[in-house]
Amino acid sequence: MQIHERIYIVGSGVTGIGISHESDCTVYMVDGGGEYALIDTGIGIDSNRILQNIDKEGIDIKKISAILLTHGHGDHSGGAVALSQACHAKVYALEETANYVSSGDVDSISIKEAIQAGVFGKDYIYQACPVTPLLDKEHFIIGDITLQIHRTEGHCSGHGCYEMNFKNKKILFSGDAIFNYGMISMQSIWDCDLQKYIETCKKLAYIHPDILLPSHGTFLLEKGYTYIDKAMETIHTLGIPKNLINI
Repeated sequence: MQIHERIYIVGSGVTGIGISHESDCTVYMVDGGGEYALIDTGIGIDSNRILQNIDKEGIDIKKISAILLTHGHGDHSGGAVALSQACHAKVYALEETANYVSSGDVDSISIKEAIQAGVFGKDYIYQACPVTPLLDKEHFIIGDITLQIHRTEGHCSGHGCYEMNFKNKKILFSGDAIFNYGMISMQSIWDCDLQKYIETCKKLAYIHPDILLPSHGTFLLEKGYTYIDKAMETIHTLGIPKNLINI
């Protein structure tokens, strides 16, 4: 589904628009003027549905040259091996995430905890995939589009948001950093960190995106800073933004 002149949604589960496996995060596709990149990959169960959605848009999957991961959780990186092999695309992420996904370190990306919580099925098997590490603030070029990764931890270790500038508009692929109405996603896992999360919200407020594209829930095609401002209102009064997990 095309949502912007240069952006498509090609995967999304029950927390989004429901066009691929129910456990998938929202998978975005960026058009760099004939060369494409995916932002995240979904859980890796029935990844063919994502490929079919790309085909429905009339786009040859071989034109997808890169897959950019926001972080390593299974609903974001589990489909990396299937999609990268199908598209012959390289996968990229911040160093920590690159290490976790490349080695199949299911402990560091809390797969067991997700299964125990019922987020993933009991028979879910995570597949490792080679990932090239990116540095914080590094620029990544896809055709005529440049994306910049920002370290935005708090939800987990190695989380990154991707900033894209197009026609004087700032577009932010925010992963699991910020959600509807200023909510955040704190979880009882080893690498979730409230203080880092607050610093991330401050970073996002500084970016002040015109368009906000989170990995779950509602995206904003205008006034993308609205959800971030809502979180910052709470932080400025010494409060903690509402937690998506408790909704």
